[in-house]
Amino acid sequence: MHRFRNASAISLILALSVAAGTANAQSEESPSTDKEYALGTVTVTASKTGAQELQSVPLAIQAFSGEEMKVRNITTVDDLVSTVPGAFEGFRQSVSSRIYNLRGAVSSNGDSPIGYYLDDVPFVVPNFGIAPPVRFLDMERVEVLRGPQGTLYGQGSSGGVFIFHTRDPNLEKVEYSAEAETSRTRGAEDYNYGLAGALSVPIIKDKLAIRVSGGHSRNPGWADAYYGPYDGTPDEEDVNGAKNDDYRIVAMYKPADNVTLRAQYWNFQPRQDFTGFTASVNPPYFQNTAGQKGFSNGDFTLMSLTGTVDFDKFSITSATSHLEGDFGINIPLSPAGSFSSQFGPKLFSQEVRANSNGDGPLHWLIGAAYQDGEGPQFNTLTLPVIVINADNNTLTENFAVFGEVSYELFGGKVVPLVGLRQYYDTRTFEDATSSIPTEEEVTTWRVNISYLPTDDLTMFVSAATGFRPGIVQSRVQVQSLVDAGIPTDVALDPESSKNYEFGLKWRSRELGLNFGLNLYQLEYTNLQTNTPGAIADVNGFTNFGDATTKGVDLEIRWDTPIEGLSLGAVGNFNDSKYDTVDPVVQAALPMFRPGSRLVNTLDQNYRFDINYNRDLGNDITGFGNIGFSHSGDRLQANGLTANPYDVVNMTLGLRFERYEFAVIGNNLGDERGPTFLGTNGPLSGSGPTPRTIGVRLRVLSE
Repeated sequence: MHRFRNASAISLILALSVAAGTANAQSEESPSTDKEYALGTVTVTASKTGAQELQSVPLAIQAFSGEEMKVRNITTVDDLVSTVPGAFEGFRQSVSSRIYNLRGAVSSNGDSPIGYYLDDVPFVVPNFGIAPPVRFLDMERVEVLRGPQGTLYGQGSSGGVFIFHTRDPNLEKVEYSAEAETSRTRGAEDYNYGLAGALSVPIIKDKLAIRVSGGHSRNPGWADAYYGPYDGTPDEEDVNGAKNDDYRIVAMYKPADNVTLRAQYWNFQPRQDFTGFTASVNPPYFQNTAGQKGFSNGDFTLMSLTGTVDFDKFSITSATSHLEGDFGINIPLSPAGSFSSQFGPKLFSQEVRANSNGDGPLHWLIGAAYQDGEGPQFNTLTLPVIVINADNNTLTENFAVFGEVSYELFGGKVVPLVGLRQYYDTRTFEDATSSIPTEEEVTTWRVNISYLPTDDLTMFVSAATGFRPGIVQSRVQVQSLVDAGIPTDVALDPESSKNYEFGLKWRSRELGLNFGLNLYQLEYTNLQTNTPGAIADVNGFTNFGDATTKGVDLEIRWDTPIEGLSLGAVGNFNDSKYDTVDPVVQAALPMFRPGSRLVNTLDQNYRFDINYNRDLGNDITGFGNIGFSHSGDRLQANGLTANPYDVVNMTLGLRFERYEFAVIGNNLGDERGPTFLGTNGPLSGSGPTPRTIGVRLRVLSE
């Protein structure tokens, strides 16, 4: 079956290449895809219809260039979320498995509430929605779409989509870059370090090129461990050291001017020596470990093949990928227990789409997608008097057809758009005792009307739907909830969302000012929520009820009259409440009721940035960034509240021709949140790393 799928995908791309011979004779010049990153001229491709200027895209969307992220020292997804309105880390199991969300509740299991795309292919771990452990080593740009994106991106995009665009090989000349970094984290006895590089070489000029990039980093750890209760003399020091390795190989081939083939191999290996529930954040330590060694590990491989052919009036794209992973954790539990969980997901994905690329008023896109995968889990809970095994597997096979169409009225000043996606999924949950099949057929849609009276003003109103397939959980989790008086099932009902939004983007070229505003109301049905159970350390999941989230996103950027100085601010203010709560859930957990705050949502987050980039003369450029970010409090499923916290970061540097030197400071205030009100411990591994100060050196080919 796998050989058939791979052969089909390759045959399709080869067929497109042959068909392009005729198209090449008809097309004298393919559409430009040059990308500029000056104020007001950022281009994005999130609509899957070619490059568009960010200002005119009628979506709640942000774009970050690779160089901008370097200046702001944004190197991971965790760094990125502090710059996105309404984004936050909802759950961190380990360095290799983190879950994020936008504008709403997050669950620590099930398919992701956010869609993740590496270039043109999805990163999906069935029934465990983690983010890709990607580092922004060789990144061209990152696009973040807020709100449901069920039409173009399908299941798992009920909260939004992150799209990571890596750098293409250069078909004309050799390119290279290298960087080295070292730093010291408060509480650590040793230095952090990282090495990374990229090399692009044309094999056949203007036809074939290869790009290789990769890196290695090590953080020695900064938390101590006590075999018993805390007594001030740790049994082990700096136990939570981490390593991260990744490398990427990409080949680009252009057999004709209007044909592009891109093959990519990407491997990630995040690892951590110790993980679990810290007993304190200041000082940071684990206690009652009984000398057990906690750990986390990850090894993910993503292979993809993308082909695009541009005809006179339309383009055809085929994107094929295979993701395979191996990741897991072992967490010591007091007094002498442990929990271990290992995952081995596999997923094959294929998408084919066609879109218009002409200059006429009619724009359209139509496509189909297919996925086939599994998510085996090997889980063991060891307690002093009992050992519980909960091995299981989730098999999924799904397909979808989708499309969008828009038409420019009044010379392009008014543009209505409608989109539709029909999705069908069959899933089977397997464990040692039975096999439970489920089927889902879902229709998602989007309606949008945008108004563009000038090149500097875009307004839109939209309504869109999204959904997340039902979580499947182990029978141990089901039993834990049943024992707590909360009946549930192995397979939950799917979660759906509906978003109503008004957006405004305005810029003044004279003042150097960009302003963005989004008002939204996001309605959830059958919200899937992490729910405390009766068995120690075993929570389950239920369809808690229905909820409504209302919020405001703000974005401001100002290029001040002072040469090289710009100011920026982003923020989200969010009010989330339950409309209905399952009566049985409410009886067991009386703190949750209609009108109460939604579990695990931020009431607000915001960030202020001061940016500087100026030619200082003698081929020297100075650059810098100071960022202040605030993360609001959140209510947990156990009824406790996690405190808000603030983080200050800084980057200051000089660039001389091909060389760059920067001083970096992360968490300068040494913030140790979030912690639970009423307890001493923090979220499991979540929150900022203690204050870290270091230096970075980069060398570029030009």
